[in-house]
Amino acid sequence: MKVLILGGTQFLGRHFVEIALNQGYQVTLFNRGQTNNSLYPNVEKLVGDRVKGDLAALKGRKWDVAIDTAGYFLNLPQLVQETAELLKDSVSTYVFVSTISVYAEFQTNADEMLPLYPINQEPPQEMNAEAYGTLKAMAESVVQKVYARRGLIVRPGLIVGPYDNTGRFTYWIRRISQGGEVLAPESPELPVQYIDARDLVQWIYRLILTHKNGVYNAVGPDYYLKLGQFLATCQQVTSSNATFTWVPREILESYKVEHWQELPLWLPPNLQNTFPCLSNSKALTNGLNFRSLTQTIHDIWRWDLVEQLEYASGLSRDKETAILQFMDKNNIIYHSY
Repeated sequence: MKVLILGGTQFLGRHFVEIALNQGYQVTLFNRGQTNNSLYPNVEKLVGDRVKGDLAALKGRKWDVAIDTAGYFLNLPQLVQETAELLKDSVSTYVFVSTISVYAEFQTNADEMLPLYPINQEPPQEMNAEAYGTLKAMAESVVQKVYARRGLIVRPGLIVGPYDNTGRFTYWIRRISQGGEVLAPESPELPVQYIDARDLVQWIYRLILTHKNGVYNAVGPDYYLKLGQFLATCQQVTSSNATFTWVPREILESYKVEHWQELPLWLPPNLQNTFPCLSNSKALTNGLNFRSLTQTIHDIWRWDLVEQLEYASGLSRDKETAILQFMDKNNIIYHSY
């Protein structure tokens, strides 16, 4: 199979490349040649800049599939439209990796028919969570119009794994591995959904090979995972002596702790029991499966020990200590786990 990967040198794209190479696929990368350019020296690399409309290197070529993971661009719909239209007669399938953030409102166990953000409007002028979802929804519409039944749209939730440069999952693994008293948000009963990038990519390739199309939620695991279970598994995998102090929402907000950014997996009240509770039934029926949480945590931990990236996500130790000291000083015991 001849695979064109738009990008391919950062987090999710690297997994698309490596799994394709392991499967013996013929891989071509198209990107600006500026990020991790020394990776994959034996892979064909075409240079261009989608943001500037520079797609000349793609002209006159043929592939079986194009894989598009484009995300945080205010002109995302335009980028996708230009690329999709140029490749319309050059690829059999166009895969667009979207996001569950396209849903305007979340409902527990909702499937792919949940209403999206409106797309018949001017593109947002400033990037935020709603804008990101709107732009992705607009880009989905472009792919559907250009490719119809040759388009495959996948909506992941939180993607995790080695090479993750966001730190949203890794924060917890790293912090818990360091031991001591760990601040945890609200309740061990809060739900968690995530998907290992490798499981996501392997499944997408299976969908391509079996000529699947349409739209799929891509969230996991295949059981109801609670935040307390996740943190305890991090503790077990890293052989840590960490203990957890569960802090009420009101106290976290009084210290201006940011949902999701400073405390990954912690969501605002209106999203806590809906955003991480989408249905993955369609994906499971079509072959999505998951490695164990233990394996995912282990692999991220081992990778992080080597890379030691600096992440924008995560609570600073000073802020964590201040909140924990407040809890102790006021003898607040909220949950034990």
